[in-house]
Amino acid sequence: MSIIAVIALVLISAILSVAFPLATYTFTLATFGLTHILTELHYVDNRFHKRLDHTLRLRILQLLLLIISFRIFQVLGFIPVWVSTPLELTSVVGLVALVVPVLGKKDWRLATLAIAFCVIITAGVYWASALTLLVFAILHNITPVGFIAEKLRGLEKYRALLACIIVFAVIPLVILSGLPYNFLSSMGLVYLDTSLFPVGGLESALGAFVPPQLQDQAIAIHAFSAAVFLQSMHYTVVIGVLPKWEKADQERIINGFSLWYKQNQFRGLTTLLSGLLFLGFAVSFINARAVYAIAAAFHAWLEIPILLLALGLSEETQVID
Repeated sequence: MSIIAVIALVLISAILSVAFPLATYTFTLATFGLTHILTELHYVDNRFHKRLDHTLRLRILQLLLLIISFRIFQVLGFIPVWVSTPLELTSVVGLVALVVPVLGKKDWRLATLAIAFCVIITAGVYWASALTLLVFAILHNITPVGFIAEKLRGLEKYRALLACIIVFAVIPLVILSGLPYNFLSSMGLVYLDTSLFPVGGLESALGAFVPPQLQDQAIAIHAFSAAVFLQSMHYTVVIGVLPKWEKADQERIINGFSLWYKQNQFRGLTTLLSGLLFLGFAVSFINARAVYAIAAAFHAWLEIPILLLALGLSEETQVID
């Protein structure tokens, strides 16, 4: 894709996020949400599986399954949100703690960062668990920056990171300022409640990115639009860039689950599952989003320990636990 096409895509996404925030959020989530989860998991598995030994992978998987169980119990009404959220975040602390000893042997700075993660999340569990979960849900949208920093080298890396600063920091802050909203609104080009899905008005979706304390303030609209833009850019990098960096692993294709490891079959499986979930969103957006959130939690929390390890270990290094 040419640089002009990339710039046009970014600018159009920013404009749509401000002019049609609810429509952009619901459409991108329903259309690309599950596709991006499966694509991201596929990339993580393809690129990082050799750096983790069996024991560490098993421990990470056990904690992730525990998190998924909490989400499922919450969706089914077996436990309330105020119980499931602290339990989920406590499990996340465990995920990060698992990689601290490994990082301590390789890079004390990353080990310190991992410990800081544990302290921050632990504090969030006790003081504002719902807000902590919401903040991490928003921050998850910048994880492509970590994948880019891990993959690229030299001048190419610095150019890409400069572009990331613009896309994942500068533009969202400009949207948050309210200036684009005021400009488009002055021309009658803002449609806050427009959506292709029957989800009610924008106020019914603000909770996805805006804490309750801010939802009745003017900044709520701008914060929601900025988060929607971040989510759109997250989807763009994950779906449009990461698959191009994957390498074929013939040994795993032969010995493993071919539908997952063969690119053509994986794309077909992803398209099928994403299409089915899109129909679910069309029938009941709220219920489909609850199901989506279960898969989203798995891939979002997995990437914190994986990225910490990946940034500290070379591609040729395997963790020996």
